[in-house]
Amino acid sequence: MKNDRTLKVILTVIAISLVMIVIELASFTPVNASNSVIDVNIRQVNGRTIYGGVPVEISK
Repeated sequence: MKNDRTLKVILTVIAISLVMIVIELASFTPVNASNSVIDVNIRQVNGRTIYGGVPVEISK
């Protein structure tokens, strides 16, 4: 009898926690993003140093 009540309490706590996580993930808070240009400098790829430029194609 006591084990049944303990199990119900544990499962209830887990269910409440999962609902809180879903509510937090579903909240539509704006992301702190801007449309400004960000300067990115890549020094290494796979441990190898990059000398000179690397061609990058950007498609919209």
